[in-house]
Amino acid sequence: MTRPDELRLEAAQRREELVETLDQLVAKTDLRARFARADHRPLVLAAAVGVAVVLAGVLLGRSRQGKGRR
Repeated sequence: MTRPDELRLEAAQRREELVETLDQLVAKTDLRARFARADHRPLVLAAAVGVAVVLAGVLLGRSRQGKGRR
C-alpha cells in the first residue's frame, strides 16, 4: 500500500471515529430522548407518597378539630 493510500485509509477511520463521537455527544444533549428513556417510577412513587402524607395530615387535622368541639 502506498503512502497516499495509507493516509486516505487513516483519514477515513478518523472520520468514522469522529462521527461516532459526535453521535454520542448529540445523544447526551438530546434531553427529550433521555427523558423518554429514563425510568420515572421513583419519581411517581415519591409523588404518591407526598400526596398520601398531605392527605393524612389533612384528615388528622380534621379529626383533631372535631374532638375539640365536643
